[in-house]
Amino acid sequence: MFGGRSKPAATPAPAASGGVVVPRNFYLLDELEKFEKGSAGNGMVSAGLTDPEDIFLTSWSCSIIGPQGTAFDNRFFSLTVVCTDQYPRVPPVVTFQTRINHASVNQTTGELDVNDVLKPGTWEGLSPQPGIEALLTKIRDSMTNSKNRSKQQPPDDATF
Repeated sequence: MFGGRSKPAATPAPAASGGVVVPRNFYLLDELEKFEKGSAGNGMVSAGLTDPEDIFLTSWSCSIIGPQGTAFDNRFFSLTVVCTDQYPRVPPVVTFQTRINHASVNQTTGELDVNDVLKPGTWEGLSPQPGIEALLTKIRDSMTNSKNRSKQQPPDDATF
């Protein structure tokens, strides 16, 4: 500048797929907006911030209504989803608050083994993109697989 060389404008780092990396909070704000407007979750999964004043959008209160024709039929499950500073490159930490008998849930802590639920896929392979809605939907879908669908469930009011 002023007769010298000017620096080129800074550009965002490219994503592994060749696209632009979207900042974590922009990504989470987009997810939050979809849930708040009702355009996410098809009524079977929902999510919102645990603390509406959380400017880092870290802790989410989520719910899943169990799929019909399974042991989870019409049951309401509460979960906490924590998005670390590595989100969305790394899946969030998911912990059930409502007690659930599920092959991928630690029966002492309620923590979900996200990678187990995603098998044979991966976090990056969630469609249309990795995110809270897609993960909650995948968890709900896992309730219908053969290793979970008939598991006897604890009483409705049981919690971890």
